Amino acid sequence: MKDIICFIDDSPFEHDLVKNIIAPVAPDIEFVQAYTFEEIRLLLNGRNPSLFLLDLWGQDKEVKDPYIMPKEEVKKMADALPSLDTVYSGLESQDFNEYLRRIFSIVDGWRKIFETVCSKIGQNRKYGLRNLMMVRKYYPGVPAVIYTRKSLIWDAIAVFNAQADGIFIKPTGVDDDDTRRLTKEFAPQLIMELKRIIRRKKVI
Repeated sequence: MKDIICFIDDSPFEHDLVKNIIAPVAPDIEFVQAYTFEEIRLLLNGRNPSLFLLDLWGQDKEVKDPYIMPKEEVKKMADALPSLDTVYSGLESQDFNEYLRRIFSIVDGWRKIFETVCSKIGQNRKYGLRNLMMVRKYYPGVPAVIYTRKSLIWDAIAVFNAQADGIFIKPTGVDDDDTRRLTKEFAPQLIMELKRIIRRKKVI
């Protein structure tokens, strides 16, 4: 009998990647795909899955009137970040820690911009954490891993606090075709890791 991996994601593009690129790498695994946990339970129809593969970020229905921030507002925030001139100004040639601290201040600034933009459009990690909670409630012995593209360090902390069995980052290209190419390259490694998690849980 084939192992069953349940994939829950709110994006048609991601479902296409799993169906046409990732699943063909593992003909010995049945992939069941849906947009919500409730849909996946109906599709399973009483069968026991081997693993849940869960997207993390999704639309928060509690956010009223989501909108895309005007370019001018985002640019104002970006312009306030430290510049590369600031990074290199007065930097000692061997002061590696200070150099990284200055570089990270730019990275962290963009993280805050990203979080602000996401809050305005109503995207956050509630979608994936709810699905993870439902997996733990209805399938307590089944491993569940997060498969995400937009995750940040606070997301990883939240995921592991919610007792996920792992987290994997979706390959991201410069456009959809490049993302497909990168996903094809990553698919064998992803399948290998998912099988390892399934085997580990079976042994336990």
